[in-house]
Amino acid sequence: MESKKLVLLGGGGHCKSVLDVIIRNGEYEDVVITDSAMPVGTRILNAPVVGTDEMIPVLFQDGYHHAFVTVGSIGDSKIRIKLAALAESIGFEFPVIADPSAQISKFVTIGGGTFIGKNAVINADSYIGNHCIINTGSIIEHGCGIGDYSHISVGTILCGDCKVGAKSFIGAGSTVIQGIDIGHNVIVGANSTVLTDVEDNMKIYGIVKQIPGGYSLTSIFMPFHWINYQEVA
Repeated sequence: MESKKLVLLGGGGHCKSVLDVIIRNGEYEDVVITDSAMPVGTRILNAPVVGTDEMIPVLFQDGYHHAFVTVGSIGDSKIRIKLAALAESIGFEFPVIADPSAQISKFVTIGGGTFIGKNAVINADSYIGNHCIINTGSIIEHGCGIGDYSHISVGTILCGDCKVGAKSFIGAGSTVIQGIDIGHNVIVGANSTVLTDVEDNMKIYGIVKQIPGGYSLTSIFMPFHWINYQEVA
């Protein structure tokens, strides 16, 4: 039987989180890292950096047939998408890496390349796309859907039946109430409370809700600018 070898694409903080889970799970016999900014021989939690992205096809030929993107994502998924596309074109497979402390319903679909951190909860009838980050202590309640390459940050709560589009980022400690739809390529700042739907390509933070007169705040959001909406009495 072929030994299981894994390439982590990108060093740094997120790599440490993922690698810690890999070591705890004990599934892979050999793990190496590629990174364009770190010298060859650098060790991250005892896994070696073996070269830049140019090493990726070489490693595949050497029997490393599983890859995982370990570049973090806070509002910009371009590097993660580029690395995943490169590895996929070569023929790598992308596992799901989940910490054993995570509580994941058996009635959940999770796409390849997704990371699920310590003490995360994903409840029944939810869907998590490819190459997502469901970070430490986050809660994805029943019936939620998360698009590809989205990052649900530390301690975030998505209440039941929420939808988050692709390439979006929900900041640490935020709460999204039940039934809310958040679009593609959205950034929600840390500790926000989202009480109304959010359109694509928006950056928001604070308490986001309907305003008097029934107009949704999403109708006056400015794309790619931070807007702080405090609660309107």
